[in-house]
Amino acid sequence: MDANGPRSGDNDDAPRDPERGDDGVAPGDPSAAPRAPGRGAAEGGPARSRTILVIEDDQGVSDALVGVLSDEGYEVMTARNGAEALARLRDAPAPALIVLDLMMPMLDGYAFRAEQLRVPSIADVPVVVLTAGAAPRAAELGPVDILKKPVNLAALLDAVGRYV
Repeated sequence: MDANGPRSGDNDDAPRDPERGDDGVAPGDPSAAPRAPGRGAAEGGPARSRTILVIEDDQGVSDALVGVLSDEGYEVMTARNGAEALARLRDAPAPALIVLDLMMPMLDGYAFRAEQLRVPSIADVPVVVLTAGAAPRAAELGPVDILKKPVNLAALLDAVGRYV
């Protein structure tokens, strides 16, 4: 992902998968189905938080995500793994959205998501999953959006905009 590149397209050098749509979500993928917006989205409801928690162990990817999301006006918190994220979530108000890497040390994305769904105060926070490979256990994640790395910037911002 190049935060300084054009927002409207993929990395031109990256191979394109003909099975995937322009949004980076495979046709028929349950994550492509529309989901209810995040908290406070009802007209006249309370203002929604613009805070996003990025859970990513690769510092370069994390820095790029923080830069892009901050430039778009979002407040961004970070955690390097699921365990660190759960600790942060215990001490802070729930974010409007979680951007979650699947493959991480200590507590991976699958284990984090299972725990998130068990904690009532954060169970309804929407999640956008980032993965470099397939997500063979995607059904375990529940309703999430799944984006492949390298992340299509337009697809990421579209997913974020649906919830925040």
